[in-house]
Amino acid sequence: MKAFFVIAAVVLGSSFASAGAMKEISIMTTDSVLETLGFDESIVSIDHKFTQVAGYDVAIISVARANYKVKGVAPTFQCLTVFKKNSENWYDIVKTECETLK
Repeated sequence: MKAFFVIAAVVLGSSFASAGAMKEISIMTTDSVLETLGFDESIVSIDHKFTQVAGYDVAIISVARANYKVKGVAPTFQCLTVFKKNSENWYDIVKTECETLK
């Protein structure tokens, strides 16, 4: 029974660490998208989705929706942010590219 608790603690501990890493990567992605688009976070809302891109360790597709309208339409942008693992076993942003959807 004691072994079960030790295994459970290790599994849960790594899950929480993973969740913390994903949150930090999400924050880095949001900052990069805002910088690439030249927006302040008060004028857009951003959703993220992890994906895979060959040659990169982590990739995130972001959809940024403006909180304002231009000619009756709220601009929407799709961005791709890719990361590579560095020597400190963490991730660095390689690039963020965005395109206008509408």
